[in-house]
Amino acid sequence: MRALSRKICIIGDFAVGKTSLVRRYVLNQFSPNYQATLGVNVYKYTDEISTGTETLTLSQILWDIEGAKNGRDVIETYLRGGAGALVVGDATRAEAVENMQRTAATFLAVQPGRPVVFALNKIDLLPAGAEFDDTATADELGGPVVRTSAATGASVPQLFRTLGQLVAEVDG
Repeated sequence: MRALSRKICIIGDFAVGKTSLVRRYVLNQFSPNYQATLGVNVYKYTDEISTGTETLTLSQILWDIEGAKNGRDVIETYLRGGAGALVVGDATRAEAVENMQRTAATFLAVQPGRPVVFALNKIDLLPAGAEFDDTATADELGGPVVRTSAATGASVPQLFRTLGQLVAEVDG
């Protein structure tokens, strides 16, 4: 079985749930208490990723990077060497969703050609009947969109595995 070790950047506005998504994926834990990330928190997690042609072991060095206002304040040094990025937006805040494309562009300016996957997080907090057109959103953002909830765990493994598959494809 092939093994890869890659740096993954988790980026997005303040308070969109980046740390909560990482902690749900790595530790299967969730805390409703908000604590802003200062700088970067680094986690390591190994998962098996199925690419369609093979299953590989992906050791992910997850860089949970502090929230950036409109994607402008993300420190480029943190993004260097990123094999891919998860761009997180709060599904309950239109501004946070709108900023996702700009945040992705910041990552791609530093790491051109690397895959980006978008997480519409906090879907458990949407009012009943509120929906996003994921296809339209994916077309607008320029990459796959996964609707997630760090609180309930909904689609969190799928989110990270989707990016893992794309990273493995790019890295051959």
